[in-house]
Amino acid sequence: MKSVLAVAAVITGLLFTAGTTSCQKGSGKSADDLYKNSPATAAPDVLKGGIWFWGGLSPISYYDRDGHELGNETEAAREYIFSEVAGKGRIEFWQYLGLRNSSNCTTEVFTQKKGTVVFEGTDRFTFYPVEGKFKTIKKGCNAGIAERKADAEDLKPETYLWEAKVINGEKLFYVYDVTDVDKQHAIFVYQYVL
Repeated sequence: MKSVLAVAAVITGLLFTAGTTSCQKGSGKSADDLYKNSPATAAPDVLKGGIWFWGGLSPISYYDRDGHELGNETEAAREYIFSEVAGKGRIEFWQYLGLRNSSNCTTEVFTQKKGTVVFEGTDRFTFYPVEGKFKTIKKGCNAGIAERKADAEDLKPETYLWEAKVINGEKLFYVYDVTDVDKQHAIFVYQYVL
């Protein structure tokens, strides 16, 4: 299972790389300028050094008239990568959403955000995005590509509760809404893949 997740994470990463373009193009600001004044603390060692991946497919698949599978109705993947630069936490977030209908009309939505991260106490973090980009690709009916850079509304800080667990030898990263103080309903459970 872990090798399947690792392959899925690598493929997702490649899709994000191929599906998006550099957001620094024409911004006039260097990467250092974007991150210089953004709040950051050191990231916990348990979260650094790999990819935290979540992915899912719908149980519904579509087939052509010859019985060849066209793909699932929906597919989704999310990744977090935590790192540090000069002792200050950095975070990269990628998300992929794919939608398909019976006419094989496909919409793929790619999201990428990068920024700094502040960890408070033992179970709270705030992601401060400083750059991001979005790309939507439509195939089949209404084909086309739309791209845009993240604006101020897209780059608002996001605060979550978290915990890291090891279950049956598998490293897991649980993310909760900040109001779920008893940590009863994880929003996502990411698996460590690389």
